[in-house]
Amino acid sequence: MTDQTLPHPPLSGPPVSRWWGCFPELRRDTLGFLLHCQSYGDVVKLPMGLVIGLLLRQRDAAMYVLNHPADVKHVLVTNQGNYRKAPVAPAESRIFGHGVLHSEGDTHHRQRRLFLPFFHGSHVTAYTDLITGKACEQMAQWQDSTTLDIGREMAHLTLSIIWRLLFGRDVRSESEMIRETISAGQRLIKLQYDSLLASAIPLWIPIPRHRRFTQGFNLMETMIVRSIHERRLGPDRQDDVLSLLLSATDTEGRPLTNEEIRDELMTFLLAGHETTANALTWTWFLLSQYPAVRERLTQELHEVLGNRIPTAADLPRLRYMKMVWDESLRLYPPAWALHTRLANAQDHLPSGAVLPPGAWVFISPWNVHRHPRWFPDPDRFDPERFSEDAKHTRPAFSYIPFGAGGRRCLGESFAELEGQLILATMASHVHFHIVDGQTIQPEPGMTLHPTVPVYMIVQRLSLPAARPVLA
Repeated sequence: MTDQTLPHPPLSGPPVSRWWGCFPELRRDTLGFLLHCQSYGDVVKLPMGLVIGLLLRQRDAAMYVLNHPADVKHVLVTNQGNYRKAPVAPAESRIFGHGVLHSEGDTHHRQRRLFLPFFHGSHVTAYTDLITGKACEQMAQWQDSTTLDIGREMAHLTLSIIWRLLFGRDVRSESEMIRETISAGQRLIKLQYDSLLASAIPLWIPIPRHRRFTQGFNLMETMIVRSIHERRLGPDRQDDVLSLLLSATDTEGRPLTNEEIRDELMTFLLAGHETTANALTWTWFLLSQYPAVRERLTQELHEVLGNRIPTAADLPRLRYMKMVWDESLRLYPPAWALHTRLANAQDHLPSGAVLPPGAWVFISPWNVHRHPRWFPDPDRFDPERFSEDAKHTRPAFSYIPFGAGGRRCLGESFAELEGQLILATMASHVHFHIVDGQTIQPEPGMTLHPTVPVYMIVQRLSLPAARPVLA
């Protein structure tokens, strides 16, 4: 009897180097290369080259870029048990340790169950006054017509919020050191992903880029560890995440170790401010390019808020602002790429493609969000894409700024609250105008950030008279 099984059609992709595979193209223009891959189909095979194949001891080693939302859902949700995280860059591993961002299996599930309440429900809305208060403090420092590095301002703001949230105190003089360390870490992680040689050099070898990273990182780590020890010895419980971690126990009643608390605090610190700062920076940039959108947003804010500071209860009424925020995250998702997955076994995707065991599966919100099939004229900033009617015309998982499935961003609710409250607070009082002559392009590092500082001019707005709050 003959086998009637039809052979699977081969997957195609752009031409790449026989020895080095897709990596030279990814290094040259990561974001542009990913968009180029869209023309090769729903699943694009990118050979990793003979050199990487030999090092991995994996014949025909390849990355598979997923462009179809149904395949994205399959890998991240429906059949997520078939996939594990691929190894990360050494610097990234050093930063996050075994925190919830990098853990796997039962450990990851236990951590998510333990930490999820910290970032949802009443825990999240309790941070409203902290967020809006810090935003107002930041605005009070700006004079009308002053030129600002808006990315730096947003990073300082979100760092001050997350530091108070984690440790119950202001970040004070450590702010600039933390920012410089994060920037050095961003550059090193990007280099290690781009270069096999860079990732192979141990971090303890004192070359300049390692020294720049490790000196600042060691200071940050020392500060965090000292805070843990001091809080354990202190008599009073404070209302911050560190106290919640110290009092938390797992399902077996076991408290967290100092090392586990350190890993989670480092994860919350870096993931909890860098992403939102970049999202806000891109939003201000986009609003400066589209004055009609900015004016409509300002009008809605004045109609809903008058001259008062927003609260969490106001956000459902600020529908157009939410559309602006979502469209900004579509165009410039801070998490521009999800962690690469490795297939444990062969998998048949809904699009018809078959992934072999050991396939390296790459999912990029940047790429999915800019696919013209789901978002016509994808480079245009158009908040109307996120009206209720428009959202129903697209398939699920065509918009994934926070990932999906069991590894969906744990801090999504907090990030959404923080970003929208800052946007509402500031856009009610100021406009930002881009300084002429700048070329602003996205750079894919640990997060998606501008390649250069984004300089903007502050214009203070005249506010309407205060209105009584109706019961």
